[in-house]
Amino acid sequence: MRRKLVGVVFVILGLMIWAGGGVATPAGTVAVVSGSCTDHGHVLKAGDAVQIGDTLEVPVGSHLKLRMVDGSVISVAPGSSITVERYNIASSGRDVKLSLTQGLLRAQVSSVTGPSTFDVSTAAGTASVGSASADWFIRTQTGLAQAGVLAGKIDLTSTATGESVSIPARWGTRLEAGRSPVPPRNWTQAEFEEVTHSTQ
Repeated sequence: MRRKLVGVVFVILGLMIWAGGGVATPAGTVAVVSGSCTDHGHVLKAGDAVQIGDTLEVPVGSHLKLRMVDGSVISVAPGSSITVERYNIASSGRDVKLSLTQGLLRAQVSSVTGPSTFDVSTAAGTASVGSASADWFIRTQTGLAQAGVLAGKIDLTSTATGESVSIPARWGTRLEAGRSPVPPRNWTQAEFEEVTHSTQ
């Protein structure tokens, strides 16, 4: 009886370890890193896996570039913090949600087969890719979000009002917390160069 009980305990422990090992789901890998970028306090290096649920901190003076499992590239500027909420890729399509707490990121989103959802949320609102692929930026700071599109199209939706605007290529807009997005306008080359330089 005791031997059977011990056997059952080992089986249960084995299942717990196996289940625990399966919890972490890969979302991508660190392609390029400079400075002391961290994931839950762990200092990142090139080749490290990025998992669903990870929070990545990119301090001032640092840069981080991620290559995701769908081929998309996420470039995170100095002074930024992002969390990988969801990154599910299957034959049925893509379902992605990133949370940008502060700072700036550039998302070069590749096309996939099937339906695709690719969202980046901020305190003020959420940006969603509205085309098969896109190259775009989103920046957030206290009470404000700003988005611009180099290629493709995104939609920016206010958390407070639920109102959205569509932003085509070479245009951008801003969103103040508690308000609806400002109508998009054609961005200057200098405006795009500023964000491009910050996420190189």
